[in-house]
Amino acid sequence: MKNFCLVFLVSILSFAVCGKEGIKEINLYLNNINEFYSSFLQVENDDIREGKFYLKNNRIRIEYSSPNNIVFVLKKNKVMFFNKDLQEVQYFNPKDTLGQFFLDLFNKEKFLSKINITHKTGYFYITKEIHLDGISHTINIYFEKNPIQLRKIEVKGELSKMSFTLLNPNFNANLEDQIFSLANPILN
Repeated sequence: MKNFCLVFLVSILSFAVCGKEGIKEINLYLNNINEFYSSFLQVENDDIREGKFYLKNNRIRIEYSSPNNIVFVLKKNKVMFFNKDLQEVQYFNPKDTLGQFFLDLFNKEKFLSKINITHKTGYFYITKEIHLDGISHTINIYFEKNPIQLRKIEVKGELSKMSFTLLNPNFNANLEDQIFSLANPILN
């Protein structure tokens, strides 16, 4: 009976995070992340990539260090792609790209509409359907519980699967604005 009461209490508490309050709590958490950086490991099909992820003032910087030295700087309607090895720079709109997903995740309340929340021991994840270039993708975003902390993002499409795992996130970052510049790094 004692174990039943404990399981019942945990179930009730988990349910509280599942409903609208859970979505509000996740949204509050994501919108309160104004500045942070983290190492990451990205696995896409059979390729493994490593790098750093930075966020500040609604801008994102993703630096790949292995196997290639590539930098993406994203803001609302513009992305700079810089291949350090080839000294090549390109600009494009993030609409209909995975970059837009990252911008929306940290900056739009309605991003969390139409999601499902699944609770597991010590973590939970949200599932959302998105469209990239007209192709449907399922996104799973994993969070640790107590306290809530973003840990992993999985994107599954018809032909590919990608996971993006955050390692050693630093939420007490003091990042310089210049690393989020969209200015051509070759000309500077």
